[in-house]
Amino acid sequence: MVGVEELASLDFVLWRRTGKQAARALGCNQSTISRRLGRCLEVFQLKMRRRRNEWDLPFSLLLQLERELHQHCRLLGHLPLRLEACPLTGPLLAHPLPEGWIGGCYDHIGVERPLQLLRNRVIDAWLCDAVDDLPPPAERLDLALHPLWRNPVALHAAPGHPLAGERALTSTDLRSFPCLDIPAGAFEQSRSLLHGLGLDHRPTQLLNYSRTGWEERAEDAITLLCFTPLNRLASPGLVPLDASAPFGNGGALLCHRDLAGHPPLQLLLETLRWRLAQKSVTLPDLERL
Repeated sequence: MVGVEELASLDFVLWRRTGKQAARALGCNQSTISRRLGRCLEVFQLKMRRRRNEWDLPFSLLLQLERELHQHCRLLGHLPLRLEACPLTGPLLAHPLPEGWIGGCYDHIGVERPLQLLRNRVIDAWLCDAVDDLPPPAERLDLALHPLWRNPVALHAAPGHPLAGERALTSTDLRSFPCLDIPAGAFEQSRSLLHGLGLDHRPTQLLNYSRTGWEERAEDAITLLCFTPLNRLASPGLVPLDASAPFGNGGALLCHRDLAGHPPLQLLLETLRWRLAQKSVTLPDLERL
């Protein structure tokens, strides 16, 4: 019903959030993106709406069928396949991308939006580092999940923090300092486990990940925050505290079940596993799956 470039313009605005970013990714100007997007909305009789900082569309069966067709065109190599990934760990493991792939924002807080983009076939694969916060398997039968690793999610602090370098810290020690909270509505299971420690939580209003909004908040040498071994490798500067990790989590590559066996997905999976093996040499508390 619409051309490959027209649907790509619509989906890249949804994925990358702005016409400017969509134009940069697709190698055209913003007026071209606007014209193609308008044509798509007219054909499917839809209106875009803004929800927080993301664009959204009402569900359309016709649009979904069209996306499925175009996704198979990408699998055949007519356009690059699309990968979204978690902040920090995503770029660390995914880049440089295998031939035939293009990357996304890598700044989503929580699992809801990437899962929506994946299910709607706006993206083709998603590297997630919080599998424990996904909906239960019975609610995602349409998706294939390829486990890659498990690791602790531990409390970290700046090297100058009073607890840095101290041994066998207790919950009483930790409760003497504020902890940066996981944003409400994101990673709900992890947030619940973190709150179970009884720490003094400092609220965060992050809509999307940024170093300023997360790691740099701990540079006051007072605030604690949750970090993983791979996070620490991607963004050095914080040190893990000698205390029991409040919880663990895992990483996986997700895609639609009907795509899982295709060569481009298998190549991406092999690339991620190889890079993870290289990075994990210095991370004894990371378990490769």
